[in-house]
Amino acid sequence: MENFKQIEPTEFCPPNIQVELVSEIDTIRNSLQVVELYIGDFLNVISSLYSLTVTPPPSNE
Repeated sequence: MENFKQIEPTEFCPPNIQVELVSEIDTIRNSLQVVELYIGDFLNVISSLYSLTVTPPPSNE
């Protein structure tokens, strides 16, 4: 496997493109956090409903 420094390009990236790229990465990260929040709550509700239906009722013996 090559070293990361060896495969790193030597060209210069213009500052405006760097700013736009960082902005896009931040937008993607923030969107994923929102999705994770809602999906996490949704999966917690489903798992709690599933655990309620799977457990048998207590027997009165």
